[in-house]
Amino acid sequence: MATSIATMSTSSALGGARESASGLLAMLSEPDVTLQSHALHKLLEKINVLWHEVAEVLPELESIAEESTHPARQVAAAVASRVFFHLEEPVQALRLALESSEQHFDVVRERQSPYVTCLTGAAVDAYIKKKQKQTDELSAEQEDDDESSLDLVKLQKVVELMLERCFADGHYTHALGVALEAREVDKVKQILERCVASCEPSKVQATLKYALDAASSHQTASKKFCEQVLQILVVYLEKQISSQLYKAEASIYYCQANQMLRNAPPVSQMITSLLNGPQTDILLGLQLCFDLVDSGDQNFVHQVSEGISQEHTAAKRVLTGGFVSELALSFLHKNSDSDKLIMENLKKALEERGAGRNSVLHNCAVATHAYLNAGTTNDSFLRDHLDWMKKASNWAKFSATASLGVVHAGHTTEAMSLLEPYLPSSPNNEEGENQAVSATGGFAEGGSLYALGLVHGSHVGSSWEKRKEACDFLRQHLRASHANETISHGAALGVGLTAFGTNSLEVINELKELLYTDSAVAGESAGVALGMVLVGSGAGNLQNSINSTDKEEIAELLTELKNYARETHHEKLIRGIALGIALMNYGQEENADATIEEMRSDRDPILRYGAQYALALAYCGTGSNKAIRILLHTAVSDVSDDVRMAAVIGLAFVLYKTPERVPQLVKLLLESFNPHVRYASCMAVGIAMAGSGDTESIALLEPMLDDMTDFVRQGALIGTSLIYMQQSDSCNSRKIKSFRERLSSIVGDKHQSTLTKMGAILSTGIIDAGGRNCCLDLGSRNGFTKMNSAIGLALWLQHWHWYPMMHMLSLALTPTSTIGLNKDFQYPKNFEIICNSKPSSFAYPKRLEEKKEEKKKRVETVTLSTTAKNKARLARKRAKEDAELGGGAAPMAVDDKKEDEDEVKVQVKTEGEESMDIDAVEEVVVDIEEKKSKKKRDPEPTSHRLSNPCRVTKAQAEVCVFDLKQRYCPIIPNEKPFGVIMLTDHTPEEEEDLGTVKAPSVESEDEADAPEPFEWTPPDHPDLQIDTTSSEADKEVVKAPE
Repeated sequence: MATSIATMSTSSALGGARESASGLLAMLSEPDVTLQSHALHKLLEKINVLWHEVAEVLPELESIAEESTHPARQVAAAVASRVFFHLEEPVQALRLALESSEQHFDVVRERQSPYVTCLTGAAVDAYIKKKQKQTDELSAEQEDDDESSLDLVKLQKVVELMLERCFADGHYTHALGVALEAREVDKVKQILERCVASCEPSKVQATLKYALDAASSHQTASKKFCEQVLQILVVYLEKQISSQLYKAEASIYYCQANQMLRNAPPVSQMITSLLNGPQTDILLGLQLCFDLVDSGDQNFVHQVSEGISQEHTAAKRVLTGGFVSELALSFLHKNSDSDKLIMENLKKALEERGAGRNSVLHNCAVATHAYLNAGTTNDSFLRDHLDWMKKASNWAKFSATASLGVVHAGHTTEAMSLLEPYLPSSPNNEEGENQAVSATGGFAEGGSLYALGLVHGSHVGSSWEKRKEACDFLRQHLRASHANETISHGAALGVGLTAFGTNSLEVINELKELLYTDSAVAGESAGVALGMVLVGSGAGNLQNSINSTDKEEIAELLTELKNYARETHHEKLIRGIALGIALMNYGQEENADATIEEMRSDRDPILRYGAQYALALAYCGTGSNKAIRILLHTAVSDVSDDVRMAAVIGLAFVLYKTPERVPQLVKLLLESFNPHVRYASCMAVGIAMAGSGDTESIALLEPMLDDMTDFVRQGALIGTSLIYMQQSDSCNSRKIKSFRERLSSIVGDKHQSTLTKMGAILSTGIIDAGGRNCCLDLGSRNGFTKMNSAIGLALWLQHWHWYPMMHMLSLALTPTSTIGLNKDFQYPKNFEIICNSKPSSFAYPKRLEEKKEEKKKRVETVTLSTTAKNKARLARKRAKEDAELGGGAAPMAVDDKKEDEDEVKVQVKTEGEESMDIDAVEEVVVDIEEKKSKKKRDPEPTSHRLSNPCRVTKAQAEVCVFDLKQRYCPIIPNEKPFGVIMLTDHTPEEEEDLGTVKAPSVESEDEADAPEPFEWTPPDHPDLQIDTTSSEADKEVVKAPE
């Protein structure tokens, strides 16, 4: 002991010497507790300097800390904790810090120190994991052994202190984040109460918005917990509505929260109260109606509409009257930038190489035409090339007829007249008896029924009444056409599209009858249609949204479907049922886990295939870590290529709200030995990054364009075209232009395989879809997942197995329009939006130019300065020679230009002047005297204004702002300028320049205008008055020739 004290004294005396802990560490071995305590206190003071030496005695320190009778055990724990902190083991440091007293681990006073900051973070993480484990959302494997040894009560005390610190600093969102991740509803309520009581309204609004966004994301929380949080938020948001300053935003958040809870009556009441208020409230109510329709949940929109009285005709027109569909149709029709030369060149390329006889490529070309003109009603190319269309036969004819439904999507008022030439005759005769349906043929008829469904089902805001009329018409043919599977196939798909999300038991029973006919083709469409009718209902799950009266019957139906899928030998039937079940579980999250797990564990690969889509749709847009983990595991472990392919594509659905994660996840899968996985990876990247023009994603897919497998090249082409949707020619350093040229060259290359050409043809239509005014977008402006788009995309991907599913892309295409409307639903033409970007950044791509044969023209010769002198000299010489010979004739100009040129050339060489080849010089094209200097281009402006209505892409909306100084301003100024915007008029007394939304007519727009009104009297009528006032001069105007 004396030696140790001497060592300490020596070290202290030598001021410049390096400090050492050896003496203090030696004291820890002494039996005297007083010396140990003295050493521990000294070590605690110098621990940040001497921790590397103290680390050698960590076991001794921990043993002292575990002795309950030792007076300095808390100090020993504090010393050991700090050593572990420096060793970068925060969990061990936290374990020992919790054993020390608050004097050594003060979360409040020492909050700025790195030590406390680190351990507080570790405490919060450990607390969250323990609370999640209690709610069975975290498996035991995910919790570390070190974390399991931590005391929950002590952790909770640290977290409580940290929350108090957040309250003191006004960081309520930080506290909310911890409470939400820890799944503590009581703490969420407590934090919101503290915030409302002590903060200003703007901060309360921001905190409520943060909580709403967190609850709607569902990324880590269960659906049940999120619903509990939303119920709390609804109460506080309802109070915020009374504040006039934040009424608009609070009303929007209130409706969003209730929509997530599937609670329609409060939304109806909110909209009704706004519609009964002043002008600004009416506009706000109408804006809420447009936002509801934009979310794509048609069943919920219908429930809200039923709660609004008939006197509010404007709101009813928006919700279920089809006005939103009329807006989209009018915009796509008037603003279409579809290039007719694209189809002309495609048709020519296919015919030149003899590919026009290939039914697959011809079918794809027809689908491409539908994509290019989706929703524009422009079918002039098909009308001009009817002979080309007639090449389609059998199922290709079915698909070609159905493509009209994509072109005329949303044109519900004229749907029956447009498709009348193709629709089957009425199933009932004049006496009301059923007519027998032929068992063969019917491809055009079946395709027309499918087209009718596409017309009414493609747009989310189509008229509910028109949709029901079409559904009743299709059901008649569905019941009468069991003998003909082609017509039944089209009728079933049409019924599914028109009865989308209605949960109608009558329709379900009719489709079930068709399913049980054991027809493979008709049964597959029946299974898919059942899924569309029950989409998002969770049929068969313990918790679902089906009415209590039909719940048991529909649950029994689902059990029958599963049993039937296991008994039948038709793969198409099994696939139809598997996809139908997947659609039913859309948005169900953990409620669908039991059904998904049952399908995932089935021996049949087709049912496992359906399970991947069920998982992707159930967790669509949630970013669920659990769903991602299952999909990735299946992508690398399942024995079926189709199942692995579906699992990889499912990642794009789950992560579409954070699309940049998809390329990161599938980067290694793109190098997989399995071509199906590579194909799916290309499609997943394309779907996730659709319309972004992302250069990194393009770089990932670029090598896949030259893959050795043809269908992988197809996936790379389609994926790249999805990313390039609505991109200008300047995108990606103008590489988009070379990609377009590559598509054309692949179609015309006789060495390319059919599947690769198929990808190039479809990509040609996708990249310019909807007249270059549509994009693939699964999310609405307010963050909801569009049910229509998600289901349409999932069904479109089934074209891998069944080509007519290509037309389902029509459901997923979203018009990228922005239109400002006044209270009368007219658009002010002088309303403008400021775009803080160069016009070329978001301009339409340049149209193709028709190639003309270049005729060779004779080049105009250049007149040299020496030529005139030589001609004059030659003329003088001739005159002199003629004079010497006695000729008196004056010299004449030489007519033959070539002779002149030859003589000039000779003269130049004989005169001994500088030798020149005049013939070579004459080949120069440019005339120096007439050449005009090129004007320099004016620099492109850095911003420009967009008129009303206009195309605004998703990326463009980020750089667009409202000009709040103009006459018309949006009712919600903070919203993005995208979609339908209700406008207030600051100077209503001034004259307005308004435009009216008009749906396109079936008749040709090139017809001459009607003549001015006039009265006509027959020649023999007594009231006929003959004009006799014409002058004689008028009669003498025309004279006979002399």
